[in-house]
Amino acid sequence: MDRYVVFACIFFVAFAFIPPAAAQSTGTLTGRVLDAETEGPLPGVNVVVPALDRGAVTDSTGRFVLREVPAGTHQVQARFVGYASTTRTVQVKSGEAVQLRIRLSSASVEMRGIQVTALSPNPEPTESLDAEQVRTAEVDDPGALLRALPGVSSVRRGPLGLDPNVRGLSETEVGVYIGGMRTFPTGPARMDSPLSHVDPSAIASIDVVKGPYALTAGPSTMSAVQVTLRGEDPPRTPLTGTLRAGYDTNREAVETTGFAMGRQGPWFYSANVARRTGSDYETGDDESVPGDFESTDVQGRLGVALSARSTLTLSGNYQDQRNLDYPGRLLSADFFENGIGQLKYAYEQRSGRLRSLTARISAQHKLHGMTNRGKPTFEAGTLPNGARRPPLRIGVNTEIQNISGRVATDLRLGAWDLTIGGDVLHTYRDARRPLKAVMPDGSRVVPPFYRTATDTLNRAWPGVTITQEGLFGEASRSFGDRLTVTGTARLDLAQTDADDPTRSFFVNASQALGDASVTRADLDQQDVLPNGSLTAALTLTDRWTLSLGAGTVARPPDAMERYSDRFPASKSQTSAEFQGIPSLAPERTTQADLWLDGGGPEWTLSVNAFARQIDDYITLAPTGLDPILPLSPETVFRYTNGEAQFVGAEVSGALSPAEAWTVRASGSWLWGEDTALDEPAFGVSPPSATLGLRWAPSVRQTWIADAFVDASTELVAEQTRVATTRGEAPTDGYATVDLQVGATFLGQATLRVSAENLLDATYTNHLNAKNPFSGARIPEPGRVVSTTLTVPF
Repeated sequence: MDRYVVFACIFFVAFAFIPPAAAQSTGTLTGRVLDAETEGPLPGVNVVVPALDRGAVTDSTGRFVLREVPAGTHQVQARFVGYASTTRTVQVKSGEAVQLRIRLSSASVEMRGIQVTALSPNPEPTESLDAEQVRTAEVDDPGALLRALPGVSSVRRGPLGLDPNVRGLSETEVGVYIGGMRTFPTGPARMDSPLSHVDPSAIASIDVVKGPYALTAGPSTMSAVQVTLRGEDPPRTPLTGTLRAGYDTNREAVETTGFAMGRQGPWFYSANVARRTGSDYETGDDESVPGDFESTDVQGRLGVALSARSTLTLSGNYQDQRNLDYPGRLLSADFFENGIGQLKYAYEQRSGRLRSLTARISAQHKLHGMTNRGKPTFEAGTLPNGARRPPLRIGVNTEIQNISGRVATDLRLGAWDLTIGGDVLHTYRDARRPLKAVMPDGSRVVPPFYRTATDTLNRAWPGVTITQEGLFGEASRSFGDRLTVTGTARLDLAQTDADDPTRSFFVNASQALGDASVTRADLDQQDVLPNGSLTAALTLTDRWTLSLGAGTVARPPDAMERYSDRFPASKSQTSAEFQGIPSLAPERTTQADLWLDGGGPEWTLSVNAFARQIDDYITLAPTGLDPILPLSPETVFRYTNGEAQFVGAEVSGALSPAEAWTVRASGSWLWGEDTALDEPAFGVSPPSATLGLRWAPSVRQTWIADAFVDASTELVAEQTRVATTRGEAPTDGYATVDLQVGATFLGQATLRVSAENLLDATYTNHLNAKNPFSGARIPEPGRVVSTTLTVPF
């Protein structure tokens, strides 16, 4: 309880000593946005003043209001999907209101998604990537995009499936939401990150919440990655979209995608098809790294406007991935098959107490097959004791069924904005592990050196069911024009059970604990998880905003942490085996944040710092168990609860010294300690900084427009503070340079050419998995030249 008292004191002391800001000379912008052809109102149009980082959305009559706009000359932009954007120059005078009437014309433009402006003050510690950043990044995996955000990174285990890491949190500590649905990997080795089953071409935006503040999104998460899909906001035209083709050298990757969406009367629709293939790649020093993959992704959406205020939408996604190399795992992936369906009802109005009501039900089914084909263990070898080992045929077949539902309503009660709702998440996971040795006499038996019963090899973990029901509420209020306070509370009930563990699981779990006997009654675990957060944003001046936040959230242990039977853990860089413990307590993180954001006509600056305490941190301890596989390290670990602390800071900014030039910079620093192991916490990225320069001149030629040149460099320090118990090793620092050029020509088509790692540096991200046979981390590709052509229609 002392921790919460401290947070309350921080808030009161901070507000007591913040001086009042000087009064500013301001006016008001108001007006309507209309369809240029029909003169009808356009609701949902983004009207923004980019230099002020402020904006508004038009209501059902096409009206908007922007108050407290500083006196002076401003550029006002109106943007809406399916319409050509327009910019107006306005003169705002102190104490006066400026009336605008903006008309937008329909246009078949490149579908870049709605670029959401982060309005100030923003009480959440959020980083965002919009659709344009997603599509110009030239990546095969959305997880790679996160490396562009300060304080955020991802783990590489193979060509696809880069796994998010947010300020040292990873795996199920980070909730991943695709189109509002919480998703999980299928495989215990996390070859398929939750982000890997959505193609980059289908993404409209990615938001990252760096802390326990996404409590209304779904079951308790310590941080969240939220992906918005294209097509959720359809245009007014019958049909518009893009065709895109690309090729990457080095990775020998080929990309072909097509996206279309439109509206016909009350019906709206969208479709996205993507096909990607890739091959082995070379590092800067010409080392070949296995990187084969094939991926086909199909998404569709069909909706109907039931009334002027309500819609019903049915969407679906199917993805098939084949023949994926994973040098950072003991096995490779034969296939992933992933199907997702969602039915959503939405009601929205601009006035009255009830502002919106949404109801959504989602379902997901994934199958995953792994084998050791192509790995050293597939052929005969030598055991550590010198004996000959016959060829092994190892496989893991996994399945996940995921069903979720959510109902929420937004209310306006006087000066308060309220969100109230509930959700449920039901997940079933199963993993089977067939294994056989090919003996010289042709028989297929398990040799004596496995030192275990055959039935143990058939279950990596038994069928595990995890069900979470949650209720949440959020209240936000502005006090005057300068202070906004938001409080969020959530209560989760989590039930976890395993249907059919082997007898040896109980024996091994009991032996791992040493002083306790694990019985069938211990399999059924129930956790009550209260969570909450409080954020406050204070506008110091028209240029600066100070925000404070604190929150606490708990997450239940996942299936592997509670029920795995001596299975390698991905949350480590050792190929040792790990024993699940059903009685593990949920992890609870408590975090405090401080942000300072500023901006002017030619610059932006954001600085934030945080401190995090994790109680019942799930770490590891050695056991006296024998490993299953003959090539595993002798020490088998078990999961256990401990404590950990993290502190960190990030900074980012941009400067436009001239109309065509933009300079940007960012940096991050993170420190973590696992007190149970008395060593640094696992998965802490080294300090890093990025510098970028963009030149986008105003091109007035009839055949070319929107040309740009963008250059950036990333500087990463060495990391010597490592979790040695988990097999983490120090890494050297490195520097990379990227270059991209692009232009829109012939009025519509866009051509981009980029060179990633232009100087062909040899480097490795510190978070990358290790090759379990060589012990070396998986290196990143050397120079990759990408060419993409996008044609809208």
